[in-house]
Amino acid sequence: MVMETDFILKTNDLNTKGFCIIDDVLPLNLAEQLNSLYEIENNWEKIDQVRTGHYSHVFKFKNKYLPSEKEVYSAKFNRSTNLESSQIVKEIFDNHFVKLVQKVSPFPVNEFDIRCYKLEKGDNYRTHVDGYAASINLIYYVNKQWGWDWGGILNLLSDENTEEHTSIFPKYNRVVLLNNKVFKSPHFVSTIEQFALYPRYSIVSFNK
Repeated sequence: MVMETDFILKTNDLNTKGFCIIDDVLPLNLAEQLNSLYEIENNWEKIDQVRTGHYSHVFKFKNKYLPSEKEVYSAKFNRSTNLESSQIVKEIFDNHFVKLVQKVSPFPVNEFDIRCYKLEKGDNYRTHVDGYAASINLIYYVNKQWGWDWGGILNLLSDENTEEHTSIFPKYNRVVLLNNKVFKSPHFVSTIEQFALYPRYSIVSFNK
């Protein structure tokens, strides 16, 4: 579990870098409960988003290496409202993730919107920002096993610095927090490769 001093460091990361990574965030028995729930869940809604014009206003960037105004935003993933309404998921989220966000966030956060996602072969998210939807993003990784070249890597970019780039591995029982209130934080999730052995599972919450 995360020590008290680590929270201070993570708060500083959110202020200075715009993101922080916290490993081993849940007690192991709770992490395993979530993993088991995802593995047996069979009620997934396929979502295939195509948004023309988003890169000319909602996701408009100055960085020449990010999508231009003429490009089309797209995202392909699966969502389970069944998992989102699960009492176990709700209790873990309220007792651990809500408290974590409120403790680490450099500003008050009181509204939480939880999503349970699965990315299969061919799924991805093109470059986007979430400041319109959340002050703080939380991404929690559910998979026990993953490989770097399977795809599904969270890539954090900068709209100001063309050289700035951070790749974050979807490690089991890891949380990533993004500070959208202070930083624009463009990011994308690379395409899940055909040879990936498992789907990529995550909990994502948009918090205000």
